[in-house]
Amino acid sequence: MAAELAFSARDLARLRFAVSPMWEVGPSFRLLVSGIAHPVHHTWVAQVRPRWAAAGLDRGWLGDLVPGAGYVPDFLNPAPDGPAPTLGRELAQIAATPADRVRRDLDRLAEEQGHLGPRASALYARPRARLERVTEEIAAYWDLALAPYWARIRAVLDADVFHRARQVAEQGPAGCSTSCTRR
Repeated sequence: MAAELAFSARDLARLRFAVSPMWEVGPSFRLLVSGIAHPVHHTWVAQVRPRWAAAGLDRGWLGDLVPGAGYVPDFLNPAPDGPAPTLGRELAQIAATPADRVRRDLDRLAEEQGHLGPRASALYARPRARLERVTEEIAAYWDLALAPYWARIRAVLDADVFHRARQVAEQGPAGCSTSCTRR
């Protein structure tokens, strides 16, 4: 079922493309959890999965917050504040997420998943105290799974942004409504 999005002129004026480290954390983690690797990602999965499991990252905070399918709490994907935010900047945004926002996102996660795991429940109970642990684990995951590959990933994402920006320039936002969506 295709969803239709409605944008105001103000929304379109604020439209921008960005390469966000956190927007790569969730999908890459999900790829490791799934056990399924598209041929493009097969080598990466084969290299990273053993290190990821040995480090216990498959059983940590991200394991509770990034399910194999469905909703991922929005606070884990802060809106980029520029075309190329750093992981450190995005982790600071996550750490500063207001407690009510964390709980609202976790309520939605619980509704969609049927329950919260033990770490997500602990985060719900004490968001301010637990967000630092979440961001520490994200940083550890990044160092293990994405940092060694970031230059290549970034080059592909930059090329994708250039391609999509050109589509918008040539066709306008309406002309590329389906071809401009990435995931």
